[in-house]
Amino acid sequence: MTDTIEFQSKVGSDGTLNVRVPLGTADAGTDVLVTIRRLPTPANANQPADWHAFVEQTYGSCAGSGLKRQPQGDFEERETLE
Repeated sequence: MTDTIEFQSKVGSDGTLNVRVPLGTADAGTDVLVTIRRLPTPANANQPADWHAFVEQTYGSCAGSGLKRQPQGDFEERETLE
Protein backbone atom coordinates (compact mmCIF):
# COMPACT_ATOMS: atom_id res chain seq x y z
CA MET A 1 0.00 0.00 0.00
CA THR A 2 1.24 3.50 -0.83
CA ASP A 3 0.33 6.38 1.45
CA THR A 4 1.45 9.93 0.84
CA ILE A 5 1.80 12.19 3.83
CA GLU A 6 2.66 15.80 3.04
CA PHE A 7 3.57 18.50 5.51
CA GLN A 8 5.77 21.55 5.58
CA SER A 9 8.60 22.04 8.01
CA LYS A 10 11.61 24.31 8.40
CA VAL A 11 15.24 23.35 8.52
CA GLY A 12 16.67 24.41 11.87
CA SER A 13 19.42 27.00 12.27
CA ASP A 14 21.87 24.11 12.61
CA GLY A 15 20.94 22.90 9.10
CA THR A 16 19.06 19.85 10.36
CA LEU A 17 15.50 18.89 9.51
CA ASN A 18 13.89 16.86 12.29
CA VAL A 19 10.95 14.72 11.20
CA ARG A 20 8.73 12.55 13.42
CA VAL A 21 5.85 10.79 11.72
CA PRO A 22 3.92 8.33 13.89
CA LEU A 23 2.75 5.51 11.60
CA GLY A 24 1.58 3.04 14.23
CA THR A 25 2.95 -0.22 15.53
CA ALA A 26 1.45 -2.16 12.60
CA ASP A 27 4.04 -0.47 10.36
CA ALA A 28 6.99 -1.16 12.65
CA GLY A 29 9.95 -2.40 10.65
CA THR A 30 8.50 -1.18 7.33
CA ASP A 31 10.90 0.46 4.87
CA VAL A 32 9.90 3.97 3.81
CA LEU A 33 11.13 6.53 1.30
CA VAL A 34 11.46 10.20 2.28
CA THR A 35 11.78 12.77 -0.52
CA ILE A 36 13.03 16.28 0.23
CA ARG A 37 11.57 18.99 -2.01
CA ARG A 38 12.64 22.56 -1.29
CA LEU A 39 9.85 25.09 -1.50
CA PRO A 40 10.54 28.26 -3.44
CA THR A 41 11.21 31.27 -1.27
CA PRO A 42 8.93 34.18 -2.12
CA ALA A 43 10.88 37.07 -3.62
CA ASN A 44 9.48 39.47 -1.03
CA ALA A 45 9.97 37.29 2.04
CA ASN A 46 11.03 39.37 5.01
CA GLN A 47 11.71 42.46 2.91
CA PRO A 48 10.38 45.55 4.72
CA ALA A 49 10.85 47.71 1.61
CA ASP A 50 8.57 45.39 -0.38
CA TRP A 51 5.91 45.59 2.34
CA HIS A 52 6.00 49.39 2.26
CA ALA A 53 5.69 49.36 -1.54
CA PHE A 54 2.68 47.04 -1.25
CA VAL A 55 1.01 49.36 1.26
CA GLU A 56 1.63 52.38 -0.98
CA GLN A 57 0.14 50.56 -3.99
CA THR A 58 -2.99 49.47 -2.15
CA TYR A 59 -3.55 52.46 0.15
CA GLY A 60 -6.85 54.12 -0.67
CA SER A 61 -7.93 51.41 -3.12
CA CYS A 62 -11.32 51.15 -1.37
CA ALA A 63 -11.85 54.92 -1.01
CA GLY A 64 -14.62 55.11 -3.62
CA SER A 65 -16.39 51.88 -2.67
CA GLY A 66 -18.72 53.39 -0.07
CA LEU A 67 -17.22 51.54 2.87
CA LYS A 68 -17.78 53.35 6.15
CA ARG A 69 -16.10 52.81 9.48
CA GLN A 70 -18.66 51.85 12.07
CA PRO A 71 -18.64 53.36 15.57
CA GLN A 72 -15.93 51.72 17.64
CA GLY A 73 -17.57 52.08 21.04
CA ASP A 74 -15.94 53.25 24.24
CA PHE A 75 -13.22 51.65 26.29
CA GLU A 76 -14.14 50.68 29.81
CA GLU A 77 -12.67 52.76 32.62
CA ARG A 78 -10.09 50.84 34.63
CA GLU A 79 -8.19 51.56 37.79
CA THR A 80 -4.69 52.85 37.23
CA LEU A 81 -1.83 50.62 38.38
CA GLU A 82 0.82 52.03 40.61
